[in-house]
Amino acid sequence: MGGNVGQLGTHTCKSLAEDDPSDPVEPPRRPTGNLIMHSMAMLGREFCYAVEAAYVTPVLLSVGLPRSLYSTVWLLSPILGFLLQPVVGLASDHCRARWGRRRPYILTLGILMLSGMALYLNGDAVVSALIADPRRKRIWAITITMIGVVTFDFAADFIDGPIKAYLFDVCSHEDKERGLHYHALFTDQEGNDREVTAEGAGEYASPLPLPLHQPPHWMDRLPV
Repeated sequence: MGGNVGQLGTHTCKSLAEDDPSDPVEPPRRPTGNLIMHSMAMLGREFCYAVEAAYVTPVLLSVGLPRSLYSTVWLLSPILGFLLQPVVGLASDHCRARWGRRRPYILTLGILMLSGMALYLNGDAVVSALIADPRRKRIWAITITMIGVVTFDFAADFIDGPIKAYLFDVCSHEDKERGLHYHALFTDQEGNDREVTAEGAGEYASPLPLPLHQPPHWMDRLPV
């Protein structure tokens, strides 16, 4: 009976933390394995970025993209992000899906990342198999490759927000710090393992002010 009550309390606390981050209920402590698994999403994102950095330029050259369009390919994604990121963030904050507020967006953006990568890596081969006319084949290969690059950049830039927001929603203040340390360890983002921002601390922050000079965390001593 006591075990069932404890499980019910933990589940209720988790639900409150996901549905209303301003609720004063303190989320339960998360195991280290859960925080590491959460950081794997950031690691996968960084790996996909590395693939893009290595392959996009050779792919664009191979499909015959005019030099005048190179800047357009890299400019479209920031413009879309500037226009749509506040909309997506607002929709995520008010999402009431069964999976929670953040996980549907993380899954959707992850699928878009993989779809964009598949398009810019294999679009030329698919177009060559379907279209025989050289002129049409070149136009479609450039179009599909550009769509793939823009889709990947758009999703990869957006997915960072829901991943970190999920960490802030369901973790206590100490686990937020630990989670950000793991993010920094797996993605080499030095800024994350130096401080927890006021936005990240949210309503779960300690009522006492943090000292200006905190002792180094044990994760900071690990070789990167």
